[in-house]
Amino acid sequence: MTLATVLRLNALSCLGFGVLFLAAPGPVATGLGTPPAWLIAALGAGLIGNAALLWLSVRGGRAPRRAEVLFFCMGDAAWVVATLALILAGVWIVTPGGRIAALAVAVMVGALGLAQWRRLPDSDGTARSAL
Repeated sequence: MTLATVLRLNALSCLGFGVLFLAAPGPVATGLGTPPAWLIAALGAGLIGNAALLWLSVRGGRAPRRAEVLFFCMGDAAWVVATLALILAGVWIVTPGGRIAALAVAVMVGALGLAQWRRLPDSDGTARSAL
C-alpha cells in the first residue's frame, strides 16, 4: 500500500468520525461516558479539518512532504496516548462499551499512524518502502 493510499484512508476515517461527532455529539458522549457534548462536537470539527489536510497532502498525485507526514503521525500518536490516558485515569471514557470503542478506534488510528511512519519520505522527498 502506498503512502498516498494510507493518507487517504486516514482522511476517510477522520471524515467519518468527524461527521459522526458533529451530527450526534450527545449520543457519542453518552456512549463514551462523561465527556461534554461540546467537546465531542469540537473534536468532530477538528477531525473534519484534519481530513481535509490529509486529502490535500496528496492532491493531484503530488508526493506529500516529510513534514506533513510527520505532522499526521504525531497527531495519530497523540490520539492514541490521549485515549489511553483518559481510560487509565478514569476520565470521560468510563463506560465499558465506550472503553471498547475508544480502544478499537485507538488501535485503528495507531495502525494508520504506524503505516504512515513506515512510509515516511526521506528528507529529499523520496518515499521509503513499507519495510
